Amino acid sequence: MNKFLNKNVRGERGQRSAAPSIHRDRSNMDVLEEFARCWYQLESARRNMERNMMYAWGDQWGDYVTDPDTQERITERELIMRQGKVPLKNNMIAPIVKNIDGQFRTSFSKPVCSNRDPNESKVGEMMSIAVEYAQDINNLSELDSHSLKLLEVSGFVAQRVEYGWNNYKQQNDVWVYGVNPMRMFFNTNIDDVRNWDLHIVGEIFDMTRDEIISLFAKSEEDRSVIEQIYSEPSYYLNSDAMSSSQKRYSDFYTPERSDVCRVILGWKLETREAYFCHDTLKGIFFYVGKDEISAIKQENAQRRLKALQAGVMEEDLLLIDYEFSYESYWYYRYMTPWGDVLQEGRSPYWHGQHNYVIHTHQLINGTIYPFINDFIDQQRAINRTMTLIDFIRSASSKGVLVVDDSSFPEMEREDILDQYVRYNGVLFCTLKDGKRTQDVVSQLQGSGTTSGDYQLLDIQLKLINEISGVNSAMQGRPASSGTASSLYAQQVQNSSLNLKGLLDSFNAFRRERDTKMMKTIQQYYTSKRYIDLGGTDYSEESKYYDPDKVQNADLDLKITDGGNSPTYQMVVNDFLMELFKSKAIDVKQFLENCTLPFATKILESIKRNEEELSRGAQMSGIDPNIMAQAPGVNPDLIRKMNDDRNAGPDDGIVMQATSRPR
Repeated sequence: MNKFLNKNVRGERGQRSAAPSIHRDRSNMDVLEEFARCWYQLESARRNMERNMMYAWGDQWGDYVTDPDTQERITERELIMRQGKVPLKNNMIAPIVKNIDGQFRTSFSKPVCSNRDPNESKVGEMMSIAVEYAQDINNLSELDSHSLKLLEVSGFVAQRVEYGWNNYKQQNDVWVYGVNPMRMFFNTNIDDVRNWDLHIVGEIFDMTRDEIISLFAKSEEDRSVIEQIYSEPSYYLNSDAMSSSQKRYSDFYTPERSDVCRVILGWKLETREAYFCHDTLKGIFFYVGKDEISAIKQENAQRRLKALQAGVMEEDLLLIDYEFSYESYWYYRYMTPWGDVLQEGRSPYWHGQHNYVIHTHQLINGTIYPFINDFIDQQRAINRTMTLIDFIRSASSKGVLVVDDSSFPEMEREDILDQYVRYNGVLFCTLKDGKRTQDVVSQLQGSGTTSGDYQLLDIQLKLINEISGVNSAMQGRPASSGTASSLYAQQVQNSSLNLKGLLDSFNAFRRERDTKMMKTIQQYYTSKRYIDLGGTDYSEESKYYDPDKVQNADLDLKITDGGNSPTYQMVVNDFLMELFKSKAIDVKQFLENCTLPFATKILESIKRNEEELSRGAQMSGIDPNIMAQAPGVNPDLIRKMNDDRNAGPDDGIVMQATSRPR
């Protein structure tokens, strides 16, 4: 976790926000208890998430049942093992999750920012490049893939957008952090799927005391206060590290591990008495506090005086209209489990919101229904059917040998068995009247399971794919013989419609995240910079980020299909090749715009050759006889450069030395 407020964070435009010093004030206990209530109200959602993760990647026999013999609560795995059997499973949920992850990774998309002023299109391109750069340094493709898995198992997902110093990257920039749904809280009385009715959101952190001191202490006094709040933790070896057990029993106030300290970050939408103002001269709306209304009245008096002196009529005055109202604003607090405030303040962002992006999928009547919940029962039926088949097969006879030992009066039983299994073995038997050889020695093979058991299992395997929407066509399995290619293509397209709701819902979350990231970039990118990560879709001019143009621009953002898909790249390369063959473009233009993996290397080689020839052309005015005496200089090369210099446009090659600004 990074320090939320540091020397680079500014609140109002052009002003820095100073965070207050650490103070031991227990007056915020009511706020902390309100955060705790939101945390405990999500307990059932966390248990549901744990169960979904158990079925997706863990033990699918982990549900608790009652032992009919002892009446104690044990897991289904323990109950089956007490009966002397092995609990079998066939995990059909993990391939579904992997397929959805593959579908998401192949649907490349990128953010495109547009300026509402059509005459300033370069500003939109400039911001698009900056957002792509922020996505690249945050490796958001991997983070989004992980967040999509969390959305499937939990039904809600969140990320945090901050500006500050990143210890891992060792640089100051806009950073996006993934949020574990097991560690976050928010008000549960939400009905809007867009979360517009959110008024509390937060997260719990576990960190060492030294980390807390480095993040929040600004003086020796602050350090001593933190050391008083958090006593020296006791260290121990956690044998269950990297497992879910240390999160399963975590509490809001107390961390599971004793070598870390708990810090609680909470955002709350609060209100204050204020005046709602409308500046009719500038055309803007804003709030001011009760103690700031005198400045508004003074501004109106100055405008009135200047306007009347200029001959403006009273009814034409452009003043600041104001009325008493209540302002809603987001306020954050970093708190200890005892109500001490480590840091607090109003939202320092220009967008005025908290820095979390939360998304809920399938929020119906205030209840969240995770994606994986739809086919857990089918997975249980598959495991039960497989275990039942194994039970029946283990209880049936399998190659039992039946011998009438009275027909072998002169042989011991061990000799009979030895001769039966020996290669070219010989048995001497005395057949009684009416007896056949099959009656003397026979082998029983139990029927075991019936064909209906396997048909039931096959039906259940098909049902789970149909319920999840990931059927055989989407999984790339070969079609049955006689299936037309057009029909198979239609099946693939129809199967993708089952996941369109999930993927489009997640893309809406990404759009909201990118929008908040764009606004954060607008606020904190205060110096000019050259960003060469926009690819070939943008002009060279747009790669020079100018904060003076961007910070005051009114921008919109949308997610569009990117040019990184193999189909798109193939179409672009084929089109450029046709232009090159028709001599509509030269080789440099072809290499600059194509997506071939070796294009950049060849283009740089061409530029180096041009620069060498250009430097040689500047030396071509020297007598070749003199240049020939210089060590390492080829006279033929000098003569050739002179010939090229004296040649006309139609007689030789025209050399153009180009360089890209850095």
